[in-house]
Amino acid sequence: MLRYIIALILITCSTASFAADNHMPMDGFGRLPILHEGRVKPLDSFARLEILKFSKKENPTDLPPLVWLSDSLFNPADAVSEKIFAVDDPITRHSLGLEERKKPLYSYVELVAGLEKTTPQVGQLMGKPDKSLSPSDKALLNIHENALEYTHILRSFSSVLPLNIELSPEWRRKADLKKDDPVTFSALQKINPEIEDQVKAIIKRKGEDPSKYSAKEQTLVTLGWQLKTIADAGSNNKLFRVIPTGGADEYASPWELIDDGKGSPSTEKALSNWMALSDAWQSKSLDKWQKTLNSMPHDTARLQIEVWYNQIAPFQISIILFAIALCFSLANFAGRHIYLYRAGFAFLLMAIFIQCAGLATRIYLMERPPVGTLYESILFVGVIAPLVSLFVERRLRNGSGVLSGAISGVMLGVLGMSLAGEGDNMKVLGAVLNTRFWLATHVLCITIGYGWCLLTAVLAHLILVGKAFAKTTTETHTDLIKTMTTHSLFSLLFTTVGTILGGIWADQSWGRFWGWDPKENGALLIVLWLIWLIHGKIAGQISQLFWICGMAFLSVIVAVAWVGVNLLGVGLHSYGFIEGVFWGLGGFAAFEVLLIGGLATKILKTDRLMHAH
Repeated sequence: MLRYIIALILITCSTASFAADNHMPMDGFGRLPILHEGRVKPLDSFARLEILKFSKKENPTDLPPLVWLSDSLFNPADAVSEKIFAVDDPITRHSLGLEERKKPLYSYVELVAGLEKTTPQVGQLMGKPDKSLSPSDKALLNIHENALEYTHILRSFSSVLPLNIELSPEWRRKADLKKDDPVTFSALQKINPEIEDQVKAIIKRKGEDPSKYSAKEQTLVTLGWQLKTIADAGSNNKLFRVIPTGGADEYASPWELIDDGKGSPSTEKALSNWMALSDAWQSKSLDKWQKTLNSMPHDTARLQIEVWYNQIAPFQISIILFAIALCFSLANFAGRHIYLYRAGFAFLLMAIFIQCAGLATRIYLMERPPVGTLYESILFVGVIAPLVSLFVERRLRNGSGVLSGAISGVMLGVLGMSLAGEGDNMKVLGAVLNTRFWLATHVLCITIGYGWCLLTAVLAHLILVGKAFAKTTTETHTDLIKTMTTHSLFSLLFTTVGTILGGIWADQSWGRFWGWDPKENGALLIVLWLIWLIHGKIAGQISQLFWICGMAFLSVIVAVAWVGVNLLGVGLHSYGFIEGVFWGLGGFAAFEVLLIGGLATKILKTDRLMHAH
């Protein structure tokens, strides 16, 4: 049978369903540890990441993520009817035979028939290179992967959950099961070899036609087939690793205890606690639920802090505060009122503080610098650019720094949310990347350079806007140009040093200082762009307007070097072509060209009119 049909068989074999209106306290359950994606995290993080992966939302139904997870673990018969799978692509919906609806969310039960029908097609797609797959092909592969992962969640405790299997008194006695003891796969492991031998003997004696078997033989063959089906479905199910096996970060899934022989008295005790949770959930026993949770070990400090981090969502709050600071700053420039200025400055400080607190929390949880992935680098630059804006404000004291920091914070915050993908999993880095010294030197240095470059570009935009619409005085205009010039030098310093440190890291890791990797070329592009503009200005080869426009266009150069080169699909730093990122980057570049070009044209026309008069 196909794996999806097997999953449904397992679900129908489980205990009778019950209403999903449990009101169990989830705090203790959310702090339980699970080994997932290379690190120990709380179940709260696991539940949020999984539901977000399936539905692209943390709350696709009325159930919170932890309640949904509990239902899927302890009540799979009802959980499969929850509409949690997002199928946005219309071609994929047609291939799966799904009905059209306003919100394209579907339950596992609704997907099963389509998944079975498209399995041969998926087998062919898996043999093709990623570049040759259409968006619909990728969507179909993705829904199959998600469905398979969900079956692993549903089957996490199928080895120990009670099964709806009739067992004769003879077999109960052989399995050491009392009359009222629940029948589980684990309990039947003792008699499974004998059942297999007898089934083989029946088939050898009477063939494979069940109609030739006696009633007793049919019952025995059915029992053997059920046990084999459950064993096959549970094989390689290593997703839900919540059973401690000895070491500090060593955990196994319930099925690994059987398949890999990791069982021990301590794992048996841990497994019995999970079974007690299952029983409490099904019987809605609040006392048993809480008592069992209290008896289970928690890494209270680290796991609790991660739960708080998930609940507070500091980077989402900081985006809101940056946006408020932006509104007050714009109002201040329109009305020039001291209270508007102070309010904008205060909200900017609060946003920076929360952003810094979020980064500090990530450092504590991951035990490494928070710049190992593209998403993490955006979070870090989202602190650097606003922090640098405070130095700008300290020098100018006219609100320009506050406005620059607010614009940078909002833009980088939105970019971070768009690139978060399937949630913030705080992934463990590969062996080469997970080098704390280089993460704390090269990566921090180059990302500080990115942040300083973006702040410099924002200042250039403010100069162009102020000049084009006559919103700045001559003195302010001169001060802004001097400030931008100073920060362009800091941008060049950090990007140059970061690029050189990256070459040294590459030499130690890959045996060459420079390999013309796209990411290396991108970093060099920023350095060359800044050198060209700075030396062109010093030598008098470019006009002041060209100099300012070039600094404004630095935002596009950084975007290409930071994000764009990773879309090429080649090089050691590539994460492959992502259509949404490609069009977003292209749209941003086109917008910047039109904006900078339009402002420059308006300034030139204004200057000609002034000279004409």
